[in-house]
Amino acid sequence: MRLILSFLYFLIFSCVFAYDVEVDGICYGIIGKRSAFVTYCDMDRADYYKGRVVIPEQISYRGHTYPVLSIGENAFAGQENLTSVQLPSSLRAVSSCAFLGCTNLQQVSFPESLLVYGSCAFTGCTSLQQIALPRHSELVDSLTFYCCASLSSVVLPHCVRFVCQGALEHLPAITDIYCYSSNPPVAELGAFTLADQQHCTLHVPSEAVSLYQESPVWSDFCRVVALSDEEYLAQNYQRGDINDDGLVDTNDLLLLRRYVVSLPNDASVRWAADINGDGKVNAVDFVELTRRVAP
Repeated sequence: MRLILSFLYFLIFSCVFAYDVEVDGICYGIIGKRSAFVTYCDMDRADYYKGRVVIPEQISYRGHTYPVLSIGENAFAGQENLTSVQLPSSLRAVSSCAFLGCTNLQQVSFPESLLVYGSCAFTGCTSLQQIALPRHSELVDSLTFYCCASLSSVVLPHCVRFVCQGALEHLPAITDIYCYSSNPPVAELGAFTLADQQHCTLHVPSEAVSLYQESPVWSDFCRVVALSDEEYLAQNYQRGDINDDGLVDTNDLLLLRRYVVSLPNDASVRWAADINGDGKVNAVDFVELTRRVAP
């Protein structure tokens, strides 16, 4: 771990960083007249950011307003006094090594808009305890949470399709991984540490338990259990929200009309479409949802 971090720090601090503007203590780069991204401030100050940092959805610069769409490479790397970060709802990407070595970072809440986070984004964030990846994440990149020594719980949403080597490796405090995908994501060898898998419980959709128990890498988890209704609700899944847009409305009703005939093979969709929670999706659910969304 120490050798890897030292090498990554060398790559970071051997580069020259520049920023276009500093707003309320946060440094940004500007892309034309379209958008802004958070960037590294001062390579000589490892304590530039302290405590809680709130990143706004947009900034103003030279008469223009720019949406903040990404966290640039190494933007907060090595900021050991940073304790929490509030990311804006406008955010689309967190780049490689963005929070590398932020050893006192305890909390990061990902907006649903976030689509991409790069390799080593949170490597060595030894104070992080819980992580719930954004709903539309399809990839957990290499070394994303490598050696996050305090991380006890990780939530992988139903869209995750690939877990890269080292993505969730060397997590000695890990006790629970929640994966909502109905099909086991492809997991590279070394995605997890075998020792961690032996004392960690893997929570997956009820109909997919046997699939995970038979899939490469996932089969090394000693304990695989079915997700409960409470665990779905805790991650803001809700009965009736079939298209997962945060609303229960006529769009969901139209989908359910189709799904009563032919339900897609997606565990989260099946769970949401089972309006009365009886384990079946049928006309009874359609009638119940019709009542809910009626004006």
